[in-house]
Amino acid sequence: MDNRLLVFLATAREGHITGAARLLNLSVSAASHQIAQLELEFSTPLFVRGNRGMRLTPAGETLFAYANQIEALWQTAYREVRQTAEGEQWVHVAASHTVTEFFLPEPLGQFRRTHPAVHIHLTMANSTEVISQVETGRVDFGIAEGRVGHRNLKVTNLWQDQLGLIVASHHPLATRTAVTVKDLESVDLILREEGSGTRSILDQALAHHGLGVSNLRVTAELSSIRAILDLVRNNIGCSVMSWMIARNMPDITFLPIEDLQLTRRIHLIRRPTNEGRSAMEHLIDQLVRAAREFNLSPRQDLDPINE
Repeated sequence: MDNRLLVFLATAREGHITGAARLLNLSVSAASHQIAQLELEFSTPLFVRGNRGMRLTPAGETLFAYANQIEALWQTAYREVRQTAEGEQWVHVAASHTVTEFFLPEPLGQFRRTHPAVHIHLTMANSTEVISQVETGRVDFGIAEGRVGHRNLKVTNLWQDQLGLIVASHHPLATRTAVTVKDLESVDLILREEGSGTRSILDQALAHHGLGVSNLRVTAELSSIRAILDLVRNNIGCSVMSWMIARNMPDITFLPIEDLQLTRRIHLIRRPTNEGRSAMEHLIDQLVRAAREFNLSPRQDLDPINE
């Protein structure tokens, strides 16, 4: 892939040339030269330079859209050529923390038993990063929760999930059948980090009530679900989490939050052009069947614009 495009993409994503140079292990002058050469070739500025960094011009926005596609195709081509040369089949997947820890182990195990020659490379990340990895072609597909507002991705609904308050079984609220936003404001909370699908859904639900996380008593923000569960189990605080996680834990109680809309969809996302490889399609079919067996929503292709 053209090094000038790599520098261009890094600069657009970082918002300044210094960050792009650091990311690509280049000097600032070398990175600036690459951008200048690209602008010379197109005979138009690609960035507006300012005190607060660099933002794309309309021409830069156009190139950015195509450069993302070129990067994704290059990443896919690189992987598939290497795999063909080595005589191996690989499927690269990125999934959110909730999905990786509580949904994928069983269906991936079933897939390996029926397709022992296929290797699976799994990356766990928050939902924002999962979407980014799909867009840039670093993975064949991703599974993430929350809203997917990207017009250039194909979105398949795997299941619908419900978030609620989880508390230790000996917590005073554990005898209740549901709680309210007022209850949420009165307890110590251990939340998922910003960028996670769980946190995004909570932020959106609170905003409908004119509230934000700053209005709550947040004692920790963690990326580890296991750590949050251990802290809740030991009554260090409460958390907002999926019923799927809490349903089989006798020492944790799940409570719906009556006046918050905390329903979310969990999606399989991929690029529209990423079709046809049998190993990937077989794995996707296995995941869809697993979602159905879990008594969740049937497979349906969704319009990502409406997400």
